[in-house]
Parts: sequence; C-alpha cells; structure tokens
Amino acid sequence: MNPRPKYTKKDINHADIVAQCRELGMVVWDTADAGGEILDIIVFWKGKTLPVEIKSPGGTLTKDEKISLEKLEACGIKAIVAYSIEDILDAYNEM
Repeated sequence: MNPRPKYTKKDINHADIVAQCRELGMVVWDTADAGGEILDIIVFWKGKTLPVEIKSPGGTLTKDEKISLEKLEACGIKAIVAYSIEDILDAYNEM
C-alpha cells in the first residue's frame, strides 16, 4: 500500500454524488482523502453497506483503486465504480 498522499484530487462529480446520496437518506462516509487503496466513499442504506469509487465520466481507475476493488470482490464484498447517483441506486437494487 502506498503511503497516504498529502493532498487528493476529488473527481468533479464527487460532491454532487455525496450530496444526492445524503438527500435520499443515505449515510455517507467520505474517505476520499485517505487515498491509496481506500475507495472514495462508503454508503450505508437500507441495512446494507456499499464501498464506492467515484469517477467523472471518462475517468480511469488508478492501480491502487483496481487492487482495492479486486481485494473486496475476492472476499465477497460488493464495491462499485460510480459515475452518477444512478449507479449507486442500481447497485442497491441489485443487492
């Protein structure tokens, strides 16, 4: 795991997605500033937990983000890459 960065750059849609989640009553832990293999947010809603990596349209995953998603999948944790609130809602509907 890489050392924690001093500054992290959030995707341009990050704040909007977090705000929309909270407006729907979701509890959102914003972990974007942790960097490294830690995904951007953890969403809690309807008794379920969803780790989420937020990307702007056309954005690509970093090596650490890919590793994190693979590790979570390997231990049975659903995690997603979200480009919009719809991606998060779809993930919850599939859980």
